[in-house]
Amino acid sequence: MSSLTSRRILRDRMSGRSPLVAALDIGSSKIACLIARRTDMENGQVRVCGAGHQSSKGVRRGAVVDMGALERSIRLAVEQAERAAEARVTDVIVGVSGPDIESEIITADVPVVGREITPYMMRDAMSAAVEGFSRPGRELLHATTLGFAVDGSPGVKDPVGMIANTLTARCLAVSGPEVSMRNIAQCVSRAHLNPVAMVAAPYASGLAVLVEDELEQGATVIDMGGGVTSLACFYENTLIHQDYLLVGGSRASSDLAQGLGSTFAAAERLKTLYGAVTLTDIAGFDMVDAPRLGEDGRLEASQASRSEIAAMLRPRVEEILELLELRLSRASARGRPLPRRIVLTGGACQLPGTREVAEAVFRAPVRMARPTRISGMGEAFETPAFATAAGLLKWDMAGATGAVSSSFSLKPSEPVSMFSRAASWIREYF
Repeated sequence: MSSLTSRRILRDRMSGRSPLVAALDIGSSKIACLIARRTDMENGQVRVCGAGHQSSKGVRRGAVVDMGALERSIRLAVEQAERAAEARVTDVIVGVSGPDIESEIITADVPVVGREITPYMMRDAMSAAVEGFSRPGRELLHATTLGFAVDGSPGVKDPVGMIANTLTARCLAVSGPEVSMRNIAQCVSRAHLNPVAMVAAPYASGLAVLVEDELEQGATVIDMGGGVTSLACFYENTLIHQDYLLVGGSRASSDLAQGLGSTFAAAERLKTLYGAVTLTDIAGFDMVDAPRLGEDGRLEASQASRSEIAAMLRPRVEEILELLELRLSRASARGRPLPRRIVLTGGACQLPGTREVAEAVFRAPVRMARPTRISGMGEAFETPAFATAAGLLKWDMAGATGAVSSSFSLKPSEPVSMFSRAASWIREYF
C-alpha cells in the first residue's frame, strides 16, 4: 500500500468518512449504482466491488416528476449493488443532468501587497471565488480552477513563489436550480441514503472515459443518454464548458414506434437488438420481427428490414449531433475555441454507425469510449451506458488526491451554507 493511500485511510478514519464510496447516477432511462472501497483506489485505478441498476421511474429529462417512483428505483438499484458488494452504504455521490445545470466563470481577487504568493493565498483566492457565487434560486454543485491572474496578467497556472500586488482566481462554477436539486436530494434521503455531493453527469462521464492526453490537450465528451444528451469540454485537466440538449436515445425509439405503428416498448427492444444508423456494418436486406399494433390495439406479428429501421433512426441521431455541433461552434465564438476532439459515450451512442455519423457532422476524428482505469465492474457494466456512475467514483478519488481537478463537493440535504461547505473542502485538500 502506498504512503498516499495510507495517509488517505488515516484521514478518513479521523474525519469519520466511510471506507466505502457509492456512486448513484440518476438518469432518465436508468438508475445505476456502483460501490467501491476507498482502500482499493490507488495509482489512478478504481476497483468496483458492487454494481446494480434499475429502469428509471419518476424522472423525465433530468427532472423529478414522481418522487415515490424515483425513490423505489433508487432503493432497488442500491440494494442490488449492496448485495453484490456484501456491504451496506449510507453516503452516496449523486450524478445529475438536465438543461438547468449551468456553468459560468467566477473570479475573486486577493491582495498580496508585494509579497511572495503562497499556497495559502491560492486557497484563499479560490475560497473567495466560491463564497462570492450568488445567484437567486440556484445552488452551487462544484467548481474547477481555470487558472490565476497575477496583477491582471492572466494564464498563470501555478503562481506560487511569484511576487505580486493582487492575485486573481478564475474558476468554472457549475450550478443547478435549488428546487430541483432539493427534490433529488429528498428522494435520495427517503431511500435512507445521505447525498454527500451532487456532480454534473457530463463532468463525471469525462473523468471516466478520457485518457490523460485528452484531459491535458483538450477533448469534448458527448454523453448520449436516454432523455438528455450532454457535452463537457476539458482542457489542461479541467472542465472548461458544458451544455445539454433535451433530446436523447428515447426520442429515436419514439420515432421508430411512430414509423412502424408499434408501441414504445416494442420499438425500444427492436432498436436495441437490430438498430443502426448506417448500413455499413449490417445486412440491410435482412428481415427481422417488428410487431405492429393491429385493429384491436394489440401487437401483431410483422416484419421490417434492417435498412428500414436504420432509415427511421438516423435522422434523429443526426439532428442531435448537428444541434450539439452548432452549440459548440457558438460557444467557441463567444470565448476561446473549444476542443474539437470528440469522444462519444452513453447508452444511446452504442447504435452501430453512430461514430461514422458523428465524424461527418463534426468533420473531425471521433472515438467511442467506455470507462477506463475501472476494474471489477463486470461485462454487463463495462459499457458506455455506465460512464457517469464510474466517473462519480473517479471524482471521489480526484477529490482525495487532487489528481484531475479541484472540485468543491456539497451536501444539499443539509441546511448549512453551501459556500461554507465548499470552502471547507478547499481547506481540507489544499
